[in-house]
Amino acid sequence: MALDHERFQNLRELTEEAISYAPGDDEDSEVIAETIIDQIIGDLGPLIEDSRPPRLYIFGRTGAGKSSLINALANKQVADVGAVEPKTIESNMYHISFGERYSNWDVVDSRGLFETVPADRDLDESLPEGTVETIASDITQYRPDIAIHVLTPETARGGKPDFEAVKELNERVPGGLPPLIYCLNQVDKHHTPGAEWPPERDEKLAGQIVENLNFVARELLEQQEFDHFDRSNPMYGYTFDSEDHIGLFPTYVKEEPYWNVDSLSMFITEHLPDEAVLQFAQAQRRNSVMRGVARRQTRNFAGAGATIAGLDVSGASDVFILTPLQVLLVMFIGALSCEEFSVSTAVDFFAELGLVGSAAFTGRKLAGALAGVVPGFGQAVNASVAFAGTYAIGRSAEKYYFDDEMVKPSEFIQEGKDLF
Repeated sequence: MALDHERFQNLRELTEEAISYAPGDDEDSEVIAETIIDQIIGDLGPLIEDSRPPRLYIFGRTGAGKSSLINALANKQVADVGAVEPKTIESNMYHISFGERYSNWDVVDSRGLFETVPADRDLDESLPEGTVETIASDITQYRPDIAIHVLTPETARGGKPDFEAVKELNERVPGGLPPLIYCLNQVDKHHTPGAEWPPERDEKLAGQIVENLNFVARELLEQQEFDHFDRSNPMYGYTFDSEDHIGLFPTYVKEEPYWNVDSLSMFITEHLPDEAVLQFAQAQRRNSVMRGVARRQTRNFAGAGATIAGLDVSGASDVFILTPLQVLLVMFIGALSCEEFSVSTAVDFFAELGLVGSAAFTGRKLAGALAGVVPGFGQAVNASVAFAGTYAIGRSAEKYYFDDEMVKPSEFIQEGKDLF
């Protein structure tokens, strides 16, 4: 099962269902609804109510692996199963359907763009006349969310004209390019026959990948300062604080098992507009990406909890007001892991925690139980405690649904306090 955004477009009704489990009488529920409903809708509205297909623009030289990259990101051979159909005869944009995942992607075909200059030769020659004009026209017409420039180690070492063209392109497109990611593909070309694969098992290959990343970043992109996408290993990619480009990621996408596509996919997810995130992430059957979305929403809900704790709602306990917010958060995280998007999903989680019984789930009982297991969850909750407590419940639900592991919320309280 996957989260069908069309079934849950009326989030206000779903939120009211969660609020119905709040402690108190009808009058209390009205106060709670007025207090938190805008907070909840504000967080989930763009993600679900406004959900739309992501729009990706892929360009690079012939043979760089553009089609293979799309297949790897989609986590299936989209062309082989007939899922790619032109939206119009004239258009270069293709619609990829993931029916079983309630998702669609729009991918702009960059044919005619660098295509007459193969990836493995003539690297220092000028690009065909009209190349920059063509891509500028495409981007202006299709307005992609993300642009990905696919190159190979050979292109990186000898393809200076490609990078100069992108600079010129950035000046020609009204408002500049969309967020641009460089994908250094075919990193296996440095793989010595008989040596270990993947690169994590071959120190020499790993060093070569980092050397190529450093060359592209410093010499071609003129970025002397950058962050590692994964601080434990620079080989997985670099991120930039730049208006011209946002990341550089090495990949191998010729065949499965792909290498480092999860890193690239998670980075794309982080930089898509909120309304394009759900369909991009859900299409891939990639738990690492979906839990990344879950983590982001956990932080958003925790922020909403902190805001609620700062409001003056007379006659209602803060922890009672927070309860439906946390029920909805658990419902949503469960749905991202392919559980049913319903209150019963949250009930199962809280029952496994030992806080409520499935047959007798009440908001009052849950609120009281949470006050016992989350430090500081008394009648009055300050912003820091509300943030950390809500965050801890979300992280506990993430472990439960994605790792099939029960970790009590109290274990994540300090992590939440550090983020506040």
